[in-house]
Parts: sequence; structure tokens; C-alpha cells
Amino acid sequence: MIEMAVVGGGPAGLIAAREAARAGAEVMVFEEHVEIGEPERCAGLISLSGLERLMLPANGVYLQNVVRGAAIKSSTGFWRVLDAGRPMAAVVSRRLFDAEIARQAERAGAEIIRGARVRNVERDGECFRIITSEGVYRACWVVDAEGAGAALMRRFLGAGAESRRWIPIIQLIVEDHGLDPRFAYIYLKDYLPDFFAYLIPINDHLGKLGIASRIPGLRKLLDRFLREEFPSARRLNSSSHVIYTGYPIDSTRLFPTRFIPVGDAAGHVKATTGGGVVMGGLIAAKIASAIAMSLRGESPEKSLAEAAWIIGELKRIALLRRLIGKISSPLLDLLVILATSRIGCFYFSRMGDMDFQASSIFGVRR
Repeated sequence: MIEMAVVGGGPAGLIAAREAARAGAEVMVFEEHVEIGEPERCAGLISLSGLERLMLPANGVYLQNVVRGAAIKSSTGFWRVLDAGRPMAAVVSRRLFDAEIARQAERAGAEIIRGARVRNVERDGECFRIITSEGVYRACWVVDAEGAGAALMRRFLGAGAESRRWIPIIQLIVEDHGLDPRFAYIYLKDYLPDFFAYLIPINDHLGKLGIASRIPGLRKLLDRFLREEFPSARRLNSSSHVIYTGYPIDSTRLFPTRFIPVGDAAGHVKATTGGGVVMGGLIAAKIASAIAMSLRGESPEKSLAEAAWIIGELKRIALLRRLIGKISSPLLDLLVILATSRIGCFYFSRMGDMDFQASSIFGVRR
């Protein structure tokens, strides 16, 4: 009998495994891919403060670049720069980043079974039967970190994150982008109304370029974007995925069921940027701590309250995104100008938080 089973070996699942194992729980992770971190679909831009919160070194082997702000190109073609004047975020290789968290989880005592696809999870009295490609296991608790789609969760709970809020995305690795690697680049395009395009520099030559949209023919839109912005860049590889822009599931309310979704499966993603490593990881850590406390016969309420507050922040960010989505292009351009003004840059460098975005804007601190 496993005390806590984790479905999925992405950051949220691995952080949950690490924290529960550190607290003394018996943990087993089921990862469908043979290699942790594959396939790599994420831009890998993670705030330095977020790395610290996740207890991961900013100078790990996964580090590719460090950026100090963002350059934003408006729909009318003008550039504005939001410069913090100091390092703000790391660009990481997600393959190496995820592998490092896996090493931490295994050092803490968690067992990771690679190449094991979970086909179903069933109730078995007070516990669960986990049916995998490698055999059948029993567990007291299940943390569902299967990622986007969340087929197991929808089958088990009959519900999931907002299906209409997933947006297809294509990401490329490009060579010879010709941009200053100290900044991340955001492009607001009228023909990409659902999201923005981006270029995240890996170094002076290589970068991660992506566009997202619900509009059919995304590859044609990608070709148009490349012709407009990077006509000389060379494509090295391509991957397709989805990003989430909706409200999160409050996983703390599912705690009594002992089947708890975290990460992308639960929509624990910043709706404004599609990034979920830090916020999803923090929530997963709190959920795992609450499970470990319950296994020891202690009250999990403090950890659950902390997780609920972070989920509340994601709800505020999702609301912020919907408000931004209703703004016309001229007004959005004005907001970009204000955000990148001298006062805006000063505020961003002193008070800005890439992860707790709504709290930064509205001055809500915990």
C-alpha cells in the first residue's frame, strides 16, 4: 500500500512528491515518459523569486539565461521597455529543470516509476486502485498531476478546468533572433486576439519563440509572424501544446475525497501568461504537506489555507486577464505606455512580482 501516489512527473507532481517525502510519507510517482522533462514544450521563463520560493537554486545546471525585464511591441508597432534594472527571471531548460526536481524528490525518499502510464484510478474501499501499464497499485491518497487534458480527473470527478479556456500554442527554437538577450519580448498582434506572441532568448543567437490562438490555421499565423518579425531567423525545432487562461480549480475543497488535482490538471496557471511552474508548484507543495500531516494524524488546515490563498491569487489573475481582454487596442497601448513609464519601471523593480501579479497591482500582500 502506497501512502501517496502521484500521477505525472512534471514540476507540480514532482514538487508534491518531494515535499510529502521530506515530511516522511511513502510516495510513488508514475510518469508515462521514460525521461523526465520530455517532451519540452514550455518557454521556461521562471522568476528568480519563484525559484527561491520553490527552494531551487537560480544557478542550477538548467539555467540558460537571465533577463531583467520585458520589451513589448504594441499592435500599432511601437516598442516599450519594462526594465527592472536588475535580474528578474531565469530562462531554464525544462528538461534539466524537471530532472533536478526529480533528483530532489528521489533524494527525499520518493520513488519514481518512469515509462508507467496510468490508465485508470478506481475507488477500492477507503483507498484507490491505480491501474498502470506496469501493473496495479493501491494508494491511500492520489495527487493528480497528469497535466493538460486531465482525462483521469474528468473521469474520476466528472469535472475539470474550463474547457473553453485552453488555447493551442506552437513553440519553436529559432537561431539568429538578433535581439538583446537581457529582455523577454512580447508582441501584441491584432491577428492573435486570444494571446500574445513571444521570444524568450536563450542566448545571443538562440531563442524560444511561440504564438497561441484559437483561430484555425495556427501554423499560417506563425509563418506570418515570422515573416514580419524574424525574417532571417532559422527554425531548429517545433512543438505544439496548449496553455490555460481560465479560472483554477480549488483543490483544497477536494481534500476530503483524497483524490486531489494539482498543476495544469487543475488549471493552476497564471491566466495572463500561461505560466504554471511556480504557482502550480507552490500549491502542490502545500497540498502535499497537508496530506503528510493527515497521514501523521495532525491537522492539515494551515497548509490548506495557504494553498487556498494562492489559488485565490490565481482567480484574481484570471479576472484581471478577462478585464484586459475587454480593453480595446488603443486603450491597451495606453496601459503599456503607463506600465513602461519611469514610474512604472520603478514600481515594477521595487514592488512587482511576476507570479503574484494581482497582488502586485492592487497592493494585496500576505
